[in-house]
Amino acid sequence: MNISNNAGYTPVLNKSVFHSFPVLESEHLCLREINESDAEKIFEWYSNPLVMQYRGADCFCQQKEAELLIRSFKDQFDKQEGIRWGLVFKDRPQELIGTAGLKSIILPHLRSEIGYELDPLHWNKGLMTEALRAITRFSFQELQLHTLEANIAPDNLASERVLQKLGFVKEAHFRENWYYKGWWDSVIYTMHAKD
Repeated sequence: MNISNNAGYTPVLNKSVFHSFPVLESEHLCLREINESDAEKIFEWYSNPLVMQYRGADCFCQQKEAELLIRSFKDQFDKQEGIRWGLVFKDRPQELIGTAGLKSIILPHLRSEIGYELDPLHWNKGLMTEALRAITRFSFQELQLHTLEANIAPDNLASERVLQKLGFVKEAHFRENWYYKGWWDSVIYTMHAKD
């Protein structure tokens, strides 16, 4: 076991980023706060079996479920447990094309899991890679996290490619470690601030 000797060092999250919602920009995208007006678009994706095939959850049946999800994103931010951004083109700020962000921030260990989805109309264009690059930079430089983790299904090759492009490293493959209408494997990718 490799234990770093950092006598006197106490990891501290930069909580000032939670004072107001942080808006991020990349080459083509603006990453903004998700609001109630985005519910229709989020419902469209979360009710689409193609988008949901690797999520391990039922498709949404009612728009109310999307509204509750948006409320949960706001609650996570207010509790400093997560940040979920809405992805829009800079020149079309009202047209949501996806979401991405941090969930389950573990304060004592400066660790968080990332999650994301993109409108199928915009798949395979490099947009999620672009958005996650902005989020990883923010996570390490501004929020001062130590580790980001992604948990994906082994056959989610598109997600795997995105993570590999960003420099995430495959650390584990757990066999049948979660259940949703049958047993699923999960693959863990991580990125550290020093990477």
